Amino acid sequence: MFEFDAVLHEVNDKGGAYVIFPWNIREVFGKGRVRVHVEFDSIPYKGSIVNMGVKDSEGNVCYIIGVLKSIRRQLGKKDGDTIHVVVKEL
Repeated sequence: MFEFDAVLHEVNDKGGAYVIFPWNIREVFGKGRVRVHVEFDSIPYKGSIVNMGVKDSEGNVCYIIGVLKSIRRQLGKKDGDTIHVVVKEL
């Protein structure tokens, strides 16, 4: 299980949003896509941790978890807000 606080990043032109998973999933799980059960501030979600081309300020690959618009609405969260995230591999 992984637990952390993450900043919500909205993708303005596409309407999506994500948080960055702060570990390298290739090192931790040995693969490039991981199916997971996630809780965003206790709201459950099933999805994947993936590489969608997001990079940090040093050019390193960031693995992300999408945050549905319905979840963002329930939480009242927008770009730049912090979300508590709990992740378990499926």
